[in-house]
Amino acid sequence: WRDMTWQAKADNEVLKRRLWDLQKALEQAQEDKRDIHEEMTRQYQQLQKQTAAQSQRLEAKVKSLQEQLATKLQESQQTQETATQELAERDRTIAQLQDRLNAMEREYEKILHGSLDLVLAKMAEASQHWEEVGTTIAMEHKEHLQEFGLNPLEI
Repeated sequence: WRDMTWQAKADNEVLKRRLWDLQKALEQAQEDKRDIHEEMTRQYQQLQKQTAAQSQRLEAKVKSLQEQLATKLQESQQTQETATQELAERDRTIAQLQDRLNAMEREYEKILHGSLDLVLAKMAEASQHWEEVGTTIAMEHKEHLQEFGLNPLEI
């Protein structure tokens, strides 16, 4: 019994030592698990903070870009309205100038026709005058020829 008791005590000591080693290993594993969990929680929180910060930056950028887009659209609309007004004003000015040009053309046409009518009247008057002068001269020559006894129709 003594040997067996001593053997049992030795086995008991070995088992206690082994149990104590396993408990220490378990405690170390639990501590490692806790450390890993804390590290992962810290990293997760840090990642959440970074993601939130990035999200806020992106939202601010989107808002800024939307405001810029709205401003550019408004400027574009104003530019388009201004261009439309300027084109309408140009078209009105062209129409007014075309009307003035047509009126001037009609006026010049009247002046030209009036001048031509005056020239034609003067030419007709001059033609009639010269016709009369020519007839008078022809009559005088005819009389002179008859005085000399010549027939003007034969000459």
